[in-house]
Amino acid sequence: MTRPVHVSVLVLGGGTMGTAAAWALAKRGVEAIVLEQFDHVHTFGSHGGQTRIFRHAYSEGADYVPLMRKADDLWCALGDELGLDIVHRVGILEMDSPGGTHSQHAHAAARKHGIPYEWLTAEEIRKRWPVFTPPDGWEGGFSDRAGFLDVEPALRGMKALAQRGPVRFETNSHVSEMRSDGSGFLVTTHNRTYAAENVIVAAGPWSASVLQELNLPLTVVRKVLFWMDVEEPELYRPEVFPVFAADTGSSEIYGFPIHGLPGMKIANHRGGEETTPESVNRDWVPEEASEIHACTRTILQGVSERVVSAAVCLYTRTPDEHFIIDRHPGHSNMVVAAGFSGHGFKFATVVGEHLADLALDQAVKPYDLFRVDRFADLRT
Repeated sequence: MTRPVHVSVLVLGGGTMGTAAAWALAKRGVEAIVLEQFDHVHTFGSHGGQTRIFRHAYSEGADYVPLMRKADDLWCALGDELGLDIVHRVGILEMDSPGGTHSQHAHAAARKHGIPYEWLTAEEIRKRWPVFTPPDGWEGGFSDRAGFLDVEPALRGMKALAQRGPVRFETNSHVSEMRSDGSGFLVTTHNRTYAAENVIVAAGPWSASVLQELNLPLTVVRKVLFWMDVEEPELYRPEVFPVFAADTGSSEIYGFPIHGLPGMKIANHRGGEETTPESVNRDWVPEEASEIHACTRTILQGVSERVVSAAVCLYTRTPDEHFIIDRHPGHSNMVVAAGFSGHGFKFATVVGEHLADLALDQAVKPYDLFRVDRFADLRT
């Protein structure tokens, strides 16, 4: 029988958070192996779609703001070390229809943490960015420190830096079994077994099945990202067009300047068809963009209804849409990262650091907002 491969930390999942954890472990000089069931950077999980928004005036809760500031510093450090422009500070324009709350909550978070956040009427928005056409009665805020991140260069760069240290990535390695052996864990793939002192589980939409014993209240939903044709592309360049979010009441639409691919990337953060990563429909039809068309007709000019391209990705949502980042309640040497609910990528750098700290130092406390025991009543 082949003897197990021994390692200090085993990371299950080489997607966004697993890759970030690997980068953080390498900076600490820790021997680690990342097991990824597909190739590194793929289209089957939650990190597809080329770009992600980052923002500091955080509508999901003011408690995220200090984490975003740390994440921002780490994104910049990563870009500097790689010699790449990962962070694009084009600003963010957030808009609410009458009765909408997204921008209002962002404004409150900005006030609490002293973040510059310019409050604007619909008329002021139209005057500053003539391409935006919110009707009278809408309002919103603008933050010039926000923008977007390049997903693939960031993840590939983290992996490259991790592999300069004592970290290995083993791709196309599907985990078939994981069990505690008393002092650590034995993890089996199709061709070998690993013995690890500590495990970090960052399995994305597969988290519920990997951690069945926790009965985590996770819901996986299918999301389609669209790249829409525009009449005057020069009006949608990063130099003149910010990322944006619009709370229409029934939808929460967000979009990007033209970058990397033809067309303006745009999607709806709300809703989504409940699915599983095994059964999800990865095809799309242009008719799925109907909510997008309804919104663009209201708040933007020059956006056609022609879909240039699209991509399907997955959200793994918790009931409160806050993350799960905590130690396993039955195994203090297992750390769980799950349920990033469609807004986690921007925090990947700081989450990676936190995962490494939780795995290596039992004195490190998880953030209260992300503790797994907040769902204890739902899981019984």
